[in-house]
Order: sequence, then structure tokens, then C-alpha cells
Amino acid sequence: MNPESLDQLETPRVSRWTGHAAVFALLPGLVWSADVAAQSAQPRTASEIERALSVPAQPGLQLRGAPLHLRGPAGIVDDPTAAPSTPAQPVPASTDQSWQSLDYPTLVRDRPKVAAQIRFDVNSARIRPDAYPLLNEYASALQSPALGAAILLIAGHTDAAGSDAHNLLLSERRAQAVRDYLIRQGIAPNRLTAKGYGEAYPVASNATEADRELNRRSEFIRLDTPTMDNP
Repeated sequence: MNPESLDQLETPRVSRWTGHAAVFALLPGLVWSADVAAQSAQPRTASEIERALSVPAQPGLQLRGAPLHLRGPAGIVDDPTAAPSTPAQPVPASTDQSWQSLDYPTLVRDRPKVAAQIRFDVNSARIRPDAYPLLNEYASALQSPALGAAILLIAGHTDAAGSDAHNLLLSERRAQAVRDYLIRQGIAPNRLTAKGYGEAYPVASNATEADRELNRRSEFIRLDTPTMDNP
């Protein structure tokens, strides 16, 4: 077979791979777009927060795949079934620490959770005054009959500016600041645990300031409810 024949055989293969590469290159943007759209569903009132954290997450609303794309539209639920007359009592946080052995994607999978854009001073764990109204809504929700005994993890996340070590420490301090504020509003300390995850789990690309702001977030995750891995 002459070289020209070989070239003719190889050309379709190159084109086919080029087409596949173009499709794969679009996937991150599509996932990020879905994640960013989900942020608009963040609950902002006590009743919305209560509803989002009271009803088990719907598996069909979860984004699957790589750990970097975890968000689902929190708070979008079907009509909940009536609560049982005697609700199950959560295991005290002091005795149930099994969640600590889970990686973050496994921990949040199918658990009731919400994200909140709690604003802090730049490079600081000091909560900005304009974040207090939203935090007060969370405090009200956590004292409601539906969530009055709920146990939650407050997970802190940052954008990608700065070193990994710096961002991990900053996210830990910010999560702790949120916990401290809620405790001052009357939430029992043993119901809240704070943990920082740094920049490891973004919900947007970090390419623009708007994306970075989405990544600077606090997530509230129920620890006292079973997951729905096998619905």
C-alpha cells in the first residue's frame, strides 16, 4: 500500500477523535452551567430552609460524576409526605462520628443539604453585617419543629485564589465563624459541627469573579438522616 493510501485511511480516524475531543471539551462548561443555575435555588427564608433540609434529597436532582461538580438544586422537592406522629430521634453528634471517615462526595450524596452565600471580609473569617439577615433565617429554621433536633455539618468552601493550605485554613475558620454565630442565636453546640474543605470542591470554574463568589460558600448538610443510595 502506498503512503497516500495510508494517509487516506488515517484521516477519518483523526477527524473522529477531533470530534470527540470537541464534545468532551464542552462537558465541563455544561456541568458548570448547571451548577451555577442551581445556585439560584438557594433558600433564603426560614421556611425555604426548613423545607430543603427536612425532605430527603431527590436522587434525580443530583449532579453525578467527578467530585468537583456536586451541587444539585437544593430546596426543589416534590410534595412531602406527612411527617410521622413520632419522628425518629437523631443520634447525638457526640456519639455518631462515622461521617468523618467519608470523603466529601460520598458524605453529601443524597443527603438533605443547602448552600448559602455567607459573605466575609476579604481574606478573613469575619462575617460581614449584610450576611446576618440570612444567618438569622437559618437560626430560625433550625429552631422550628421540623429541624429542632437536626444535626448538621457546616462545610466551608473557598475559591482557588491563594495556596491550598491557606484556603483550607480559611475555610475552616469561616465554617467555625458560622457555627459560632448560630450558637449565639440559641442553637445547641452539639447540633453543629464545622469543617473546612478549602478549594477542593468548587461549583463553578474560578475563571471569573462571579464564579469565584459562587465557590466561596457555606453548605449545611444533615448528618442525622439516612442517605438514599438505594431508594
